[in-house]
Amino acid sequence: MKDLKRLVRIVTKLKQRQYPLLELKSINENSSKENIFFRYIKKGMVNTDDEASELLYGTKSDDDRYRMLKSRLKQKLLNHLFFLEFSDQNQKLTYQYEQEVIQLLHQARMLTFTGEKRITKNLLLKALTQANRCEFTRHSIASLEELVRVYSDNCQPHLFENNIDELRAARALFLKEDQARETYYRMRMMIVKSVNSRKKNMELAEDAIRELEQLWKETKSYNVFDNYYRLRLLYMELTADFETIIPFLTEIQTGKYEGVSLNENRIDTRHITYSLIYAHFKSKKLQEGLDLAEKFADLFDSSSDSWFAYKETYFLLAMHSRDYRLAFEIISHVFDNKRFISLSAKAEERWKLYNAYLHFAYSGNFYMRSFNFTKYVENVPEYNKDKEGFNVAILILQFLYFVERADVDALSERRDALKKYMANHFKENFSYRTRTFYKLLNIVVENEMDMKKINAKSKYLSVKLTETPVVGDAYQELEIIPYEHLWELMMHMIRFERVSSWQ
Repeated sequence: MKDLKRLVRIVTKLKQRQYPLLELKSINENSSKENIFFRYIKKGMVNTDDEASELLYGTKSDDDRYRMLKSRLKQKLLNHLFFLEFSDQNQKLTYQYEQEVIQLLHQARMLTFTGEKRITKNLLLKALTQANRCEFTRHSIASLEELVRVYSDNCQPHLFENNIDELRAARALFLKEDQARETYYRMRMMIVKSVNSRKKNMELAEDAIRELEQLWKETKSYNVFDNYYRLRLLYMELTADFETIIPFLTEIQTGKYEGVSLNENRIDTRHITYSLIYAHFKSKKLQEGLDLAEKFADLFDSSSDSWFAYKETYFLLAMHSRDYRLAFEIISHVFDNKRFISLSAKAEERWKLYNAYLHFAYSGNFYMRSFNFTKYVENVPEYNKDKEGFNVAILILQFLYFVERADVDALSERRDALKKYMANHFKENFSYRTRTFYKLLNIVVENEMDMKKINAKSKYLSVKLTETPVVGDAYQELEIIPYEHLWELMMHMIRFERVSSWQ
């Protein structure tokens, strides 16, 4: 009760004159202008300042009343950041733990301004315990620094000296963790920035990985390990070393690495599991990947972004396994998800392209979701560096469509479009597999779909395609159906001169 009485006195004395938060409830005649404005934005009733000002005041957006209202609303929304909820399944558990520490430190600091010492000390000790448990070194230091003042004010020399020793050790550890963070972020930037930057920095990335590994062995800090694990994983993905990724991540999944226990409060289980499923896909361990995707399905909440990433790899596993019924079930779940409409335009287009390939590869006797296929076959996509892999996948699909139609003129047009991509961008931005497949498509055009000539001239390249290993993530490609299978489908269409009616 003593602490409650202290808090009541502090809050009563220093409370703000106006309520600093929005009343998140239905609008009525007593609702504030801020709350009404908030509801208009939430419901999508206003999209510009002029629209908002017209609806609220009947004036243009340069009205001082509107500008002041906008400022007040922004401030109240910022105040709500103190009360966000990170405890649902969509968020990393570590966010919830760190939020608790930050709140405790903030509360303790505010009480320090009022001169309150007893409650401040208890809050700081709770923050320190949580920070140490989760290895939030930065927050451990902040807690210890505040406790230095408390123990000094309370004239507790024994606790003061112990605290100083702990603070020095935490600062020394933080310097090494900060070194690891700097190394990770710099090197990650340099190897994902561009193809040219990646080529220049891959050897430096190897050195950085060794540096981070040594720092982790010295410190056994999870913060250092997290940087080491993420950079090594990225490097292996870019260099297509997926066979090594599998045992690497499988060991981390156990909560240990090289016999050392990892902080269970910090391990990002979803990221590790997703990366493990993806590694099985890229290393062509398709059945094992499908088994993992099914086993860990409950780990990904359907309202989270990670769910769509997981479903994407699951879908590609099904497509490469030629399990088109499963692929249809997966993509149906994706399209039926209420959050699909909130995806980025790029992600939504990618799923529609997946759907187009599924339609092409499979003609079962069950319902297939309708879509506008015409846009994929009529228009040659304009070059866009950010969509190179996406556009090449469209061009290849168009090519297959016109093979099925036996439309040699259209094939020639699509071949020329691919040729333009190849001349300007394939050498650096696309793998040997894609370039080899392009050459096979070129043989089809040059020989005007003559099966005998195609067989004679494509034998070497088709064998080389099969022998070419999987590409790393350095190439932003979309091999939705393996090129070997696409070539089989194309040869089947040419052999039987089958013309389908596409919707």
